[in-house]
Amino acid sequence: MKRVLAFGCHPDDLEFMAAGTLALLAERNWEIHLATMAGGEVGSPNLTSQQIRARRLQEASASAQILNGTYHFAGGHDLEVEYNHLYRQRAVRVLREANPDVVLTCPPMDYLLDHEITSQLVRNAAFIASVPLFDCGVPLKPMEKIPYLYYWSASGLQDIFGRPLPLHFGVDVSSTMAVKERMLRCHESQDEWLRYINGIDSYIESMKSRTRSQGKLIGRSCGECFIQHLGNGHPRDNILKEELGDLCVEID
Repeated sequence: MKRVLAFGCHPDDLEFMAAGTLALLAERNWEIHLATMAGGEVGSPNLTSQQIRARRLQEASASAQILNGTYHFAGGHDLEVEYNHLYRQRAVRVLREANPDVVLTCPPMDYLLDHEITSQLVRNAAFIASVPLFDCGVPLKPMEKIPYLYYWSASGLQDIFGRPLPLHFGVDVSSTMAVKERMLRCHESQDEWLRYINGIDSYIESMKSRTRSQGKLIGRSCGECFIQHLGNGHPRDNILKEELGDLCVEID
């Protein structure tokens, strides 16, 4: 059985950006792993950090269960994610726990540094989790191979300078939008928070709008777009295209 790990920064990141693709892989009997670097400790206008963290971790676990998946919490803190030894250990620990064939994560360029640093940490972990002498702080076997690595799209489909991302392909997720919505609805606490911090009237409608915008890039009603990491050591063929066939559409 093939395994996929979607490793975001905050609970609800990957539901916004990649849950439809995960649902397609689940339909094809892939083993599903979801992970977050931080626990969403500042994502509330009225709860304490401890209260919102506990709630958001429960929400993330409930979302994973919809795909019969496993949720992993790396142990980081919201708005304090750093590229340092502790966080490198945390990222590698999650990679070794899940032992994935495919990793999906935040793009290297996005509106929030927590997302960008998570991208760096997961990218690094995807390579060094197979290095036997790297100590991740707990007794876990090194991964046997370097996985496929993909970055999902940034918020607004652009970098911090307003430039479009160098997207390689999109996945038609029209058939799994209902599952994507169910997963995001697990993160009910974020409806209030996103109204407060971003002025978003409905986080569900925001997700649908983002997914429709990505669908336009591939000529489909709904899409999730990705960049494949093609650096040394990582596989260079597109396993998602092989698995999803015509649902995976290249972007010119």
